[in-house]
Amino acid sequence: MQKNDIFCDNKPIYVIDTNILVDYVDIVPNGTDNQPEEPTVDLSEAHLIIPSAVIRELSSFKKERNHRGKSASIVLKRLRQMVEGENHSMREIYELEAPISVKNHRQTISILPVHKNFRECLPFHPSDEDMDGQIILATLTVSLLKKGFPIDGTANKEDVYKMVPDGVVLLTNDNGLAIRATKRGLITSRYGYKFPDPYTGRRDVIVPRELFLEFYGSPRINLELWEELMPSQPKLVANEFIVMSLENENDYPSDFDLRYNPYYLHIGKYDAEEKAIVHLKYANNFPVKLYNAGQVIYAEALMDPNIAAVICTGPAGSGKTYMATVYGYEACKNGNFIGVTVVPCDSHSKTGALPGGLDEKMDPEVQPIKNALRNYLLKEDPKIKKKWDSIKNPGTETKVKNGNGKCSQNDDDSLEQNSVKTMLKSKVDAIWENWFSNIPIENARGRDFSLELAFYDEFQDQDIRQADTLIKRIGDNGKIIITGDIEQIHAPYIDPSNSGLVYASRELFDTPYVAQVCFLEDEVWRHALVKLIAERQKVRREQKTNPENRDE
Repeated sequence: MQKNDIFCDNKPIYVIDTNILVDYVDIVPNGTDNQPEEPTVDLSEAHLIIPSAVIRELSSFKKERNHRGKSASIVLKRLRQMVEGENHSMREIYELEAPISVKNHRQTISILPVHKNFRECLPFHPSDEDMDGQIILATLTVSLLKKGFPIDGTANKEDVYKMVPDGVVLLTNDNGLAIRATKRGLITSRYGYKFPDPYTGRRDVIVPRELFLEFYGSPRINLELWEELMPSQPKLVANEFIVMSLENENDYPSDFDLRYNPYYLHIGKYDAEEKAIVHLKYANNFPVKLYNAGQVIYAEALMDPNIAAVICTGPAGSGKTYMATVYGYEACKNGNFIGVTVVPCDSHSKTGALPGGLDEKMDPEVQPIKNALRNYLLKEDPKIKKKWDSIKNPGTETKVKNGNGKCSQNDDDSLEQNSVKTMLKSKVDAIWENWFSNIPIENARGRDFSLELAFYDEFQDQDIRQADTLIKRIGDNGKIIITGDIEQIHAPYIDPSNSGLVYASRELFDTPYVAQVCFLEDEVWRHALVKLIAERQKVRREQKTNPENRDE
């Protein structure tokens, strides 16, 4: 047996499964762009083989109006551009003697149809509808070619059965396919991108006492002093928040109380223009009481008129939606914006199937914002708060009397008129009518949110295309707020590698108009149980990332 010449260049050989192409379209370069992230498998000088069964599967996906359909269309378009103009014999194609050199890359790509007689050499005869089986068949074909076997059905079956199909790797993230392939002696590997630690917009650091006292007693810390006293720290980023603490509690100034620090003198923000860490200017004017450093940082970013976009991430219950809603309502009342436009970020919304007009269709999507308004009014509206207190403490409000001068015990109308729930609904509806509006994502294209606050909630469920559209909607004297939790992705075919939340964070990184905020697990304040859940989930994620940290 003689090896095919194509296998003599020592290029690593990978057969690509459909799910890899769908999730990572840049595995097929477009001739100019490089892969945006560092891949887990280096394919820069590899020979990539795409089975014809994968092309069939992509063709069936391209009609879908979702991430998978869009990705399938992109891959097929790129592959067509590569193969057009190629002219080869059937033998060259079937025996992988006509690979395509990828422009501006050292890769080569082949599209492999499996010879109909090849399966006669194997005790493995998948049907045409068994796409996974066809991909396994293609991988075995490549392995046989690499060993020098003919694929026209003339190979000796005993020799084929003895073959160890090494030197060819099937790239797949499909566990079922990987199991079937491995049982037939094939080598499989997962594929993805190595992501750096996400940018949080804040750093909690222990600083030297000299640095702490300098910041405590002066308007700013110059960048030169910071770099001199904190030489191992990474470069500061525009609008990055610095939460400073001292290693020894006895080193704090005598008049400084870390537990009660209404002016947040231990938290600074890096001003890239001044090249200095400056004190916070706006958080102290936030409409509600702030309970932790995360909320202080978020409030500063929201209230700062020089910041045009705020990205806030963190676990459920940390106050992302609540604080954004309160800020939007009060900012409109104070004349900072003409209104708040809410864009619910459900990338697979089914509102079109719901009854009613657009507002009625979208009402379920905006309930978190209305719920935040309700909770705010319950605490801050004097009339509603008084009524609520009277219910919690019976006897503090005069009872309604009937025409005989006696108290009415079963007057349903009075109960309905005076119920806190009714009062809250009436007030929330009035606020929504005056200041708030909501539109679906598809209606945001082409919009210009000038003089408006645009609020994008649950942004982790956006794909990159939608995210790119939304972050460009800001107009003159407008502001956008993006909130989400990368650990709570609910949209199909979205993961951290293609989530709009990750994309927006990177696209807007180190920008003087943007602040990024990340709540920590111990800053959850919805309920002690939610905080406990968030902390346990963090521990499990750390154990998964670092197996050596797992308990025995």
